[in-house]
Amino acid sequence: MSEIIILGSMIGCCLIILFLAITIVTAQRRAVERLQHQVQAWEKAQGVRRKRWEERIEKDMVTMEQRLIAHLDRLHFEERRRTLQATERVTYELAHLPRIEDTPLPGKIQTIDPGQQIQQLPRSFQGANLSGYDLSYRYLRYADLRNADLSHANLFMADLTGACLRGARMDQADLSAANLTHADLTSADLTGANLLVTDLYDALLVGATLLQTRNLSNEQIRGAIIDRNTQLDPGIDITLPRIPRISLQ
Repeated sequence: MSEIIILGSMIGCCLIILFLAITIVTAQRRAVERLQHQVQAWEKAQGVRRKRWEERIEKDMVTMEQRLIAHLDRLHFEERRRTLQATERVTYELAHLPRIEDTPLPGKIQTIDPGQQIQQLPRSFQGANLSGYDLSYRYLRYADLRNADLSHANLFMADLTGACLRGARMDQADLSAANLTHADLTSADLTGANLLVTDLYDALLVGATLLQTRNLSNEQIRGAIIDRNTQLDPGIDITLPRIPRISLQ
């Protein structure tokens, strides 16, 4: 009888242990499942956040690209407008350039109305494209022609006294009988220009190019201001003394 009781007790203990083990395993499995669900939910949330972040970044990039394109368009428009305004201004200035015969002689006492006086103010053609223009007999005293393109231009008898022609292109230009007294021609290109009886007295030709110029005489160069960087044809003699100023008064 005692053996039956002991056996029953052992079987009961085994059943209790088995039940506890099953309960523990079930609880662990449920905990693992909950953890897996939490990880999946976290990964899903991260995926949603990543997608929203990518969409926002893409939207911001599109907005920035549109703003950049609009800004570049505005810059191009402003540049075209400035170019057009500069072209219109040059066209206006050229149309209203006085002729030499319309200007008073130096030292001549003459009453000038304000409107006429404004027309004789120094002109500005800095960087302008005047290639091939007919500027013969034009009054361009003290005009600003820095870096202007005057190649093949007709400047016959033009008055360029004191004009600033630094870096100007004047290749193949007709400067015959033009007045370049005291003009600044630093680094200007006069290759192939016609300099027949051009007045170069006190003209600054530092670094200027005068190769293959036509009708350039030693006397003209003797009256100008040159340096070792001035490019002249071998036939021009720069060893002669400078022509002294002759007072006409």
